[in-house]
Amino acid sequence: MLKHIFKQIWTLRRQNSWIVLELVIVFFFLLVTCDFLWSRIKTYYEPTGFDTENTFVLSLKELEPIAPDYINPEENPLTPLDELLRITERIEIYPDIECLSLSYHCLPYSEGGVWNALRVDSIFTETIRQRSVTPSYFEVFRIRSANNEPIRVEAAVSNQVILTEDIAKRLFGGTQQAIGQNVYFGEGNAEDPPLQVIAVSSLSKRKEFNPYEGSFFEILTMPSLEKWVQNFKSITSVDICVRVRPGSAKHFEQNFITDMGDRLKENNLYVSSVTSSRKLKERVVGKQIQAEVMPMVYVMIFVLITVFLGVFGTFWLHTRQRRAEIGIRMAMGASKSTVWNSMVIESLCLMAIAILPGLLVYINLLNAEILDIWRLPFTLGRVLIAFSSALLITIIIIVGGTSWPANRAASIQPVDALRDE
Repeated sequence: MLKHIFKQIWTLRRQNSWIVLELVIVFFFLLVTCDFLWSRIKTYYEPTGFDTENTFVLSLKELEPIAPDYINPEENPLTPLDELLRITERIEIYPDIECLSLSYHCLPYSEGGVWNALRVDSIFTETIRQRSVTPSYFEVFRIRSANNEPIRVEAAVSNQVILTEDIAKRLFGGTQQAIGQNVYFGEGNAEDPPLQVIAVSSLSKRKEFNPYEGSFFEILTMPSLEKWVQNFKSITSVDICVRVRPGSAKHFEQNFITDMGDRLKENNLYVSSVTSSRKLKERVVGKQIQAEVMPMVYVMIFVLITVFLGVFGTFWLHTRQRRAEIGIRMAMGASKSTVWNSMVIESLCLMAIAILPGLLVYINLLNAEILDIWRLPFTLGRVLIAFSSALLITIIIIVGGTSWPANRAASIQPVDALRDE
């Protein structure tokens, strides 16, 4: 049967060339769409390297000079850092608080950040994210080591850093080899003190749809925290993060503000808002889903419907033009199932011819980095998943779009087909 079908395809090559061209375009589009969705799905379900369940972010503000209880800085005996530490001491004793940390521009789902490069001898990293945090940050967000163990900073000492697993491998060839070693800021001076690697954390990403990004944690001490405050000229740049006890998160925001009252204020500095990390995730990731993922899903649904109707119409017309041929075959003894099978298989053979050109264009776009390789690198596994998904969808469209015209063709009477001819 296959030999006859290929002869038939070659005989009708001028007519079939337009069908093949249409299938090439359809298959290529499905490859690109499946690749897009797979890259988003895979990155979304990868571990993020942190746990934001039951965590909250407390934002700081300072009173404006026009506020009734504003204190002139010259009359204020406390520094901004002293005010912050007093507020955090009160927060830590709140019954629902499990642990508290301070940090600079390194919250999960934050868009900003501080960037720096690291070097060891002549080995440099690219500019990576620098996360300045107090030791309890790892407890608040449940950040674990590369060996999947809790990270404990025994004593906060100046110039201590924790590398992510990928940076440790890049600089030292492995996670265990990195611990205890010294690194330097890439753009630093020769006189700058070294940074001691005290641990290696697991891979980390900024949010679900982002790939893993190399970074390092600088452990904040009181002197370094004071230095950061002086550099940024604002104490409100400090992020207060807390983890609450299980079962307390549901009503924590409302109860915390009500119970603490004026204890969240010290002179001109006060806690302005309490936001759950869950809301931050919904805001950032939800916006990304609405802006990037859902439009592609809608386009894919629209195109699938359009392609199905196009394939249906193409093969319906293709079948109508071959009524005489089908009538002769049935007059020669071919059964309805034989006619139906041959037409469906012929459609699948045309699809098989169209697969290779579409696949080659897709691979070339990946190789040229025109398609997204930031989230997911160009690998054989990626190509196979996109190819398998696109092939399955194409087969369903072809079989579904061909079945009804093939069934109608198999139901005609030979005499009627020959009379029409």
